[in-house]
Amino acid sequence: MFESIIAALGGWAWAVLGLLLAAVELVFPGAFFIWFAVAAMVVAVLTLAFDIGWQAQALLFVVLAIAAVFAGRRIYGHLGRTPSADGLLNDRTARQIGRIGRLEEGISSGLGRLRLDDTIWRVTGPDLPAGTQVKVVAVRDGRLAVEAVGEVGG
Repeated sequence: MFESIIAALGGWAWAVLGLLLAAVELVFPGAFFIWFAVAAMVVAVLTLAFDIGWQAQALLFVVLAIAAVFAGRRIYGHLGRTPSADGLLNDRTARQIGRIGRLEEGISSGLGRLRLDDTIWRVTGPDLPAGTQVKVVAVRDGRLAVEAVGEVGG
């Protein structure tokens, strides 16, 4: 049955398959189905131009689909991995560098707590009493490193 349908439709079956795969790519974008659509369209053109048996058509589609996926990933694969305009978008601790706040809990033995917005952060730095205004200068071992504001230059 499958053979008779493919034989009757010829290259048009591949053209329809190519259009369906392109439509699937439009609905579920991801630059994956489009390569199968390209392979199906190439097989459609070749089948309409030359008399090719259905076994050769299927084999040609498989080979072209694999080649198209690899070529597409090689040529366009870098497009999905572009860095965002804000390189620190997903690094909340690094985004805090340069911010100024008051110590929620004084720094004792090098450890304390700082409130920035609605989050209390663990901080390291010189021993300072609670309420001291500090500036975040770095991130070390998952903690914010702080220094007192106004210490430098008096």
